[in-house]
Amino acid sequence: MTADYQSILQQQASAGFAERDDENPSLIPLPGYGVITVTGEEAGSFLQNLLTNDVKQLDAQPAQITAMCNPKGRLLALFLLIKTPDGYQLVLPKSQCAFLAQRLNMFKLRSKVEITDHSEDLQVCGVLGNAQSTSAVALPVTSRALLVLPPEQMASELEPLIQNGWPLAAEASWHIHEIEAGIPYILPESRELFTAQQLNLDLIGGVSFRKGCYPGQEVVARLHYLGEPKRRLFHAVANTNNLPAVGETVNDKDGAVIGHIVRAIQGPDQQLLLQLSLKLEGADLNLFLNDGTAIEQVQPSAV
Repeated sequence: MTADYQSILQQQASAGFAERDDENPSLIPLPGYGVITVTGEEAGSFLQNLLTNDVKQLDAQPAQITAMCNPKGRLLALFLLIKTPDGYQLVLPKSQCAFLAQRLNMFKLRSKVEITDHSEDLQVCGVLGNAQSTSAVALPVTSRALLVLPPEQMASELEPLIQNGWPLAAEASWHIHEIEAGIPYILPESRELFTAQQLNLDLIGGVSFRKGCYPGQEVVARLHYLGEPKRRLFHAVANTNNLPAVGETVNDKDGAVIGHIVRAIQGPDQQLLLQLSLKLEGADLNLFLNDGTAIEQVQPSAV
């Protein structure tokens, strides 16, 4: 990592939370995220056979939310898929990159593709607000974009923006915005814990029900066409400084498990912001974290 980009990350360490203002965008470096590239003449068809979304739709849009499931329809990884001139970039939590690269390579066989974990030589920076004056890739949710560049180029792109008054914001700001927008994520601790519908992927454009088969497709499609999801994505708050782990249970007053934590971030005013996958039949009960802290303001996630 270059010294220039490292200095930007050092500046970010003392930055506050981002203000939602399309006219005055915020820059949010995301050192917790990594990048896998899939290139080669068969890269598109290779991913089309493995992912929940329709890769062919990237001809009409620059990025999409998509996922990879196990054969039982449980989510192994969730990421943003970006089409590039020479292939695809998969942007996801850095702690998931080695696992996903290895998993993809299991299916490579004789396919003419190259799968590379670039987490150490490509950096990710989020932009909240109008990013038209940058080279950032627009994301499916409005007023969000991503820069994915080597450290030297990232520094060159960000430094003039910072000098022109674009504020740096804490990495937590990106997570807070994703909670508000109803966008989940998967970490190693929650791998294979959720189905697509339990995280609302079918509601936010993360699943195509018209494309061909992929691992777990029968399970995901069966629930879509023949059943009703019993769990969905919610957001809530809790007044505590104790950060619960992703994957921890959410319980009712009798200790029965009602759901699990998808994401937990300490937000402004020392309030814990929560993203939860909950049973629909228990979402309106009094709910608690494992340490007994009450969960408040439980609301269905935006779609």
